[in-house]
Amino acid sequence: MNESWSRKFLPHAGFVLVYILWGINISAMKLGGQEWDPLVFNGLRYLSIIPFLWAYTYVYYRKHRQELNWRLPGKDLALIAVLGSVSALGMEALLQYALQFSNSANGAVLGRGFMPVITAVIAVILKDIRLTWRVLVGIPLAFISVIVIVAGGPHGFHLGPETLKGDALLLARSFLGAFYLIGMNRLVGKYPLTLLVSLEMTAGALALLPFLLLRADMAYLLERSSQGWLILGYTALLATIAGFSVHNWSLSKLGPFKSSVYGYLLPLTAAAAGYVILNESLSMNQYLGGAGVLAAMYLVQKDRMQLMKQKADPSPAAGAADITGTTRNVSQ
Repeated sequence: MNESWSRKFLPHAGFVLVYILWGINISAMKLGGQEWDPLVFNGLRYLSIIPFLWAYTYVYYRKHRQELNWRLPGKDLALIAVLGSVSALGMEALLQYALQFSNSANGAVLGRGFMPVITAVIAVILKDIRLTWRVLVGIPLAFISVIVIVAGGPHGFHLGPETLKGDALLLARSFLGAFYLIGMNRLVGKYPLTLLVSLEMTAGALALLPFLLLRADMAYLLERSSQGWLILGYTALLATIAGFSVHNWSLSKLGPFKSSVYGYLLPLTAAAAGYVILNESLSMNQYLGGAGVLAAMYLVQKDRMQLMKQKADPSPAAGAADITGTTRNVSQ
């Protein structure tokens, strides 16, 4: 009885916990950006989690009795290096900077929720997916919903220079995230996800290291408050390491098809965290626009998700993600 309950319930509870942690993390990154230089913050964060990731990778290979092979083709290593730099500089640091001109809910919707829509557009152009009525409805719906969000009232977005700057940066983050998903999709079928994540995060840390060395001397670090260090600790330890571990465990139990549903929780948990932690409020435009983006996200993924369900592999190796789905993002 207990074993059956654990098998059925705990993976779902794990995903709920992960998206609560990641929703809170968006507010934490916004607070962190008020005290830290985003490049320094994420440089320290990446460097602090790399030892845990490589330890996790080592345990994974030992558990599956595999030998860790470092001899990856040069083009794959180059792609991993580019993806790591894009993730660290163009997604994480950019998100933290953009949040200074936006709120947590819109950071989740525009900065992440829009990514699958963009990947669908690119996939259609590349003829990786076929045009269906869902794609034809979902893509325009997503762009119209973004306009609704951007044209919000005084408690949301309006067409002013500062908020427009936040909008543009968050959407730029989504475009970079779409290219990240496409690049990772070329690799997840070749290598274990744990190895890819460790290599990518190491590349990201190396990309951030020059900024960390140039901008964060001892005097800078000593000037950070205890709240600043607590935020950094939360983002690195709970949101990234704990979130990544629970996410991958739940993913291995449920498979990519069932797991993809939980991605819709992030805007909700981010909005709730923003309301509680940052006293943020949402306008009707943001409610309507956010719902539209989530509906569009569902539509453009629906056909590919059905294909994934047909091909679903119940084994733990089923962590390979789909181009229009959600791949690994340990920080969210």
